Amino acid sequence: MKLVSTRPFSPAVLECLNAQAPELEIVTIEVNNLDAHRADLASADILYGSFGGGSGSVFAQVVSAAQRVRWIHTTSAGVDEILCPELYERPLILTCGKGHAVGPLLAEHAMALMLSLSRCLVQAARTDHWDREGFSTSSPHHPFEIGGLTMGIVGLGGVGAELARRAAAFDLRVIGVRKHAGPPPAHVEAIWGVEELPRLLAESDIVVLLLPNTPETAGSFGEAELRTMKSNAWLINVGRGQVVDGPALERALIEGWIAGAGLDVMPEEPWPAESPLWRMNNVLITPHIAGNSSQRAGRDMQVFCENVGRFVRGEPLASVVDLQAGY
Repeated sequence: MKLVSTRPFSPAVLECLNAQAPELEIVTIEVNNLDAHRADLASADILYGSFGGGSGSVFAQVVSAAQRVRWIHTTSAGVDEILCPELYERPLILTCGKGHAVGPLLAEHAMALMLSLSRCLVQAARTDHWDREGFSTSSPHHPFEIGGLTMGIVGLGGVGAELARRAAAFDLRVIGVRKHAGPPPAHVEAIWGVEELPRLLAESDIVVLLLPNTPETAGSFGEAELRTMKSNAWLINVGRGQVVDGPALERALIEGWIAGAGLDVMPEEPWPAESPLWRMNNVLITPHIAGNSSQRAGRDMQVFCENVGRFVRGEPLASVVDLQAGY
């Protein structure tokens, strides 16, 4: 059995892989020099690494060249940028770095955005002098407590479960929606089907978007959803920016449909420098860095190594992507 990777493995990882599959042959390739590695790709059973995205991309070329491959693992959490027709031409298993690998850091970033806004850290950091009066309860944007508020998570999966665990420590009530209703995980009061999104928005003081970018979700959070939110509610997005209608988001924040927003992902990236959102005290934008962490690669590799063992034994893999759903 042959594993082809776009990056070299550390000695510790090689030892782990060897323990899972002693007969595994491991080859490292350079994705910017595919012609030199076509023989290895043609004989690969497993592909691992990070790849360029889109149809006609390097990833599509890799999949086309790897005619024998049965399982591909991408280190990214979202797969919208690598989905291509070549993936659907034959039976393939695609896994990614979602769930356990990315959940803790996205959850922490969502909490950081929320706390920065609730404690007026954005406004305070932009003030070049000592101004306690500017943060009094009579000021337009003043500090408030999040304990006892309701957090509504849109797209509650593995990341949402991690976020709910942290939210519970701050005494937040957590509700969620996803494609289909189901039993809630720990610290979540209820998970409703997507048809109950208006109910969630109407009840939530903090709305967190954790949606993947798919044809079904792209632009789906627009004016109707923003106007359904409470006027004093806050929007947090650490999922995919493309799910939000950009012009509607700007209007909602400028015209005060909602209280404010913490946004790590934007409908258009990079977000235009001339946008007034950059200078609003009730808006915090970070440049798509929620997924950055030195610990993330280790968690992803742990899941991958365990999956190698499962693959060899013919067992179901973890973190499998539903190619039809796109996540």
